[in-house]
Amino acid sequence: MGGLDDRAMRIIQRGKDHPGVRLESMEGRSGRVVSARLRPGTDLVSGLKELVGKHRIAAGAVTVCFGSLSRAEVTWTEGSKPDPEKKIARTRLEGPLSFLSSQGKVGISEEGEPLVHLHGILADLEGRLWGGHFHEGNNPVFSTFEVVLHEILDVRHTKIWDDESETTLLKAVPLGT
Repeated sequence: MGGLDDRAMRIIQRGKDHPGVRLESMEGRSGRVVSARLRPGTDLVSGLKELVGKHRIAAGAVTVCFGSLSRAEVTWTEGSKPDPEKKIARTRLEGPLSFLSSQGKVGISEEGEPLVHLHGILADLEGRLWGGHFHEGNNPVFSTFEVVLHEILDVRHTKIWDDESETTLLKAVPLGT
């Protein structure tokens, strides 16, 4: 692994410049719980997006997520603003892989597009653990994949650009905005 890039150094410096507890929060109520199985060949993130769209989940959390993948592509950081000249380096893992655990947020954009932000841990056939952020495409289910989504009412998760972290995030906003 190489040294830190300029973006990482700027983010670290911002943390030093703003010590103490800094946070954003949004309160919602517990909504529906959706339990699902993704079938073999289904891309993990595409399948989650389909599930979010089908059940119109404006904001939710991935509370259970495990199964197996034929292969996987992960990144360890979100990268910076989209730049056609600079792509985020992805690590490709050949399977089958055991997907052990995950956490994530889901939602629906202002335009009605299902959104998924998913991080997880998986193991290869030699027992090595890998983890990171999962992008849409190149993460097909091997034999089965179990998912439980927990809906958050009165809130919508939307995609925003965050200047401080220099990345796109899913932010909680009041429903109706």
